[in-house]
Amino acid sequence: MSENEGSPGVTGHDVARHAGVSIASVSRALSGNRQMSDELKARVLDSAETLGYQVNLVGRALRKKRTSTFGLVIPDLENPFFSSLAQNISRSFAQSEVDVLIASADNDVGQELRAVQSFLGRQVDGIVLIPHDEKESRAALEKASRLVPTIQFDRFVPGSNVPFVGCDNRFGMKLVAEHIAEHEQAFPEKVFFVGGGQSSSSGRERSSAFMDFMPDSDFRDGNFGFSWGQEAARQILSEGHSRGFIACAADVIALGVSSMLISMGRSVPEDFRVVGFDDVGVSFLAHPTLTTVRQPIAEMTSAIGEIILASQSSKEIGALGLFKPALVVRESSPII
Repeated sequence: MSENEGSPGVTGHDVARHAGVSIASVSRALSGNRQMSDELKARVLDSAETLGYQVNLVGRALRKKRTSTFGLVIPDLENPFFSSLAQNISRSFAQSEVDVLIASADNDVGQELRAVQSFLGRQVDGIVLIPHDEKESRAALEKASRLVPTIQFDRFVPGSNVPFVGCDNRFGMKLVAEHIAEHEQAFPEKVFFVGGGQSSSSGRERSSAFMDFMPDSDFRDGNFGFSWGQEAARQILSEGHSRGFIACAADVIALGVSSMLISMGRSVPEDFRVVGFDDVGVSFLAHPTLTTVRQPIAEMTSAIGEIILASQSSKEIGALGLFKPALVVRESSPII
């Protein structure tokens, strides 16, 4: 079966006859990435729709020796930050012929490896992996990178030579520390840091950087979860603290912190000031609005898109790197 065969009984030649064009014109119109007039393209697409024609992607893949697909493996679809990353990466390919296949590891390295194996079995042209664990994800990362162009995104496995693109977490925490320092005279309260755990590079980097910049802070570590933010706030209040500055490793943690503070009768920002990290996903739901570090998601996902598209022809991935975030000041920790 050729690329120009589709639904049972309907071929590219049928579409060509119906539209009154050559089979070459049908191929150009359906490929979506070749120059032709809008009128001619519309005529071919209308005929294909009328006849119920469907491009045979398997045939196209055999002819081109690539599937025009890549796999995205994320740690957890329930985490709004990762869901937002997946959405932004998908948008980067909206105008191309490349399709994005998405799998969730469900915070399990076994599922992560299975997702990579499944994508490889489907002959994807490349894989973007957000490692669940900076140590245990090495097997999945190495398996992917041995066989297809691979990018680590947002998180990385230390010591790996697989290209990485992500946020400069240390610079982001420097911005938070400077923001807190600016409040020191008007709001000279105890500083807390609520971390996201040490199993991922992002969690480790953010907590390490913040404690370097503000070593006298009260550090509490947990995970990247809303319920952990609630528990951390409950701990702080149960210890008798009635005021303070709470910096969090992620917005989802900060939302949990704020919700618990408010439910326990405390005011944000009068009693406690709260700062998050990401400005992606559910941060817009915060009340009061959340001061946070904004990751340059559009720039990062656009860079990944460009690299993946370039690798379709070169089969190689160039060097990537860190993107600097910016502090966004809102109601939870306003400018003095």
